[in-house]
Amino acid sequence: MQMKIRKEIKKDIPHGLMDKWRGVVSHTHMLRSHESPFEKTKENLVAWCRRYNVSAVGVGSPWEPVSAKHYGHYERMERDLYYSGKLDPKSVMDRKELKKLFNDLNRMSGGRTFFYQDNENPKGRFGHLWYFGYKYDFPAWHDYSQDRPISYYDNDPCKEINSITGRPHTRRPYLEVVATQRKAGAVAVWAHPTSWWFDGKGGFVTNIASEAVLHLLADGYLDGMVVQGYDAFHRHYQQLWFYLLDFGAFVPGFAETDSCFDKANLIDSDHVYMNYMKIGGKLSNRKIVSAVRGNCHFSSSGAFLSLDVEGVPMGGILTRRTGERIIAKVEAYPVAGQKKISRLDLIGRGGKTLATVKDFTGGILELELKVNKLPDYVIARTMGESDSIDAVSQKQIRHMAITNPVYIREKGFEFKPVPTKCAFKFSSGSHWHGGKMIIEKADGTFLEENKIRSGTCKLVLPASARVRFLKSGSEEKMFYIAMANEKVHEHLRYLHNGEFLKDYPGLRPGEVPAEAFRLPQVKEAISEFSKSF
Repeated sequence: MQMKIRKEIKKDIPHGLMDKWRGVVSHTHMLRSHESPFEKTKENLVAWCRRYNVSAVGVGSPWEPVSAKHYGHYERMERDLYYSGKLDPKSVMDRKELKKLFNDLNRMSGGRTFFYQDNENPKGRFGHLWYFGYKYDFPAWHDYSQDRPISYYDNDPCKEINSITGRPHTRRPYLEVVATQRKAGAVAVWAHPTSWWFDGKGGFVTNIASEAVLHLLADGYLDGMVVQGYDAFHRHYQQLWFYLLDFGAFVPGFAETDSCFDKANLIDSDHVYMNYMKIGGKLSNRKIVSAVRGNCHFSSSGAFLSLDVEGVPMGGILTRRTGERIIAKVEAYPVAGQKKISRLDLIGRGGKTLATVKDFTGGILELELKVNKLPDYVIARTMGESDSIDAVSQKQIRHMAITNPVYIREKGFEFKPVPTKCAFKFSSGSHWHGGKMIIEKADGTFLEENKIRSGTCKLVLPASARVRFLKSGSEEKMFYIAMANEKVHEHLRYLHNGEFLKDYPGLRPGEVPAEAFRLPQVKEAISEFSKSF
């Protein structure tokens, strides 16, 4: 795009504007540091929300003492028992205690802050997710195994034997967890997408969202991905976001705070990154999820920022052709207590800065753009009055606000889910001969059924589909075709095993080049699947 400023209106922030945009804190943990007693933690949390003008909080696990005790017991001491099938997971769900927790918090806040349940789940080598509208369908730790080996598919080299079953520990595939939450109405957000570090022994530890690209391709979109977190201005989160948007993908951006609420000094924790969304009246889970689905929100450490292009608000889609001229309108105001925005950028395809306005005291800007290569997008971003984009360390940048994109596409453009051409090969001596093969969506919705005969069964299926083999007298076999595809795992391992560090030496923890997520290669890998049984 090419651009020029058409109009600049400088003014103070209108009275009550921020009251119309509700700040929601996401990705948190109620009890984890063990620095503060539970009752005091509740008081501190309510005070923290009041101090930083937090409208709503998704409260993550461990939630309260009873569920936290179960959490520690069954994730560690009785791990084998919990995952052996001999214990009903529903028997250790603490609904009564959780209901009291949220009743207490909402009563104590006096309506100033709405507290709702969230959970970081799954937590494993393929990444972490959190939710808006989370459904409490299993105990918090049910799909965890961040520090212990888990097998997600046959012959998975990542393996630890359960002493009770004599089989490898397994967890639900990410595709199943996300699809199940979506079916219940939740919105799934990929957390800290480039996070990794070395442990005390020099081992590689991953929190990288290594499976996010697989989901994007299989479903044709992501519900969301974190673009602000840990630091106000996280360069590699943003670079990954721009990389995915360049393909024309629909990927809403979100902020996460990743707070631990039982810290003794919580009240001084001022790295409050919120998702600001326009919601009227009394807050509720339903209202928040509805606003999130609209994607007309911005992420910020405190500054106000909004964007529309030709009247299409951030999160929306504008249909245009290359070469056409369009008008973008940005409304921006500094963080409370600051006099100016040091830098306001408009960002387009490739993460390129289209224009920069420096030392903007606040108000409205109108800018004329010339659409170039499509698909494209426009994002607005601002920085605090003392912040510099050229800071040696991103931690020196204290404040940033960033909008969701206005997507600019040609008429008829669609980022479509990638189907998988499958070849299921059954020999005449196959154990499954005479049985049946049931195809389902990731959430278990029935698609089709086929009788198993010798030969090759060719099907074109959703890349997220799962297959069940059933035969009288035999144990059922179920697998997700993407997880059973070794070509896919070559690219997932490249991230979660830290193999990318060989190709990109000198990276620091939290840094992953966007190209290391290998979207084109993963697309090719999931397009075909062949396996003999």
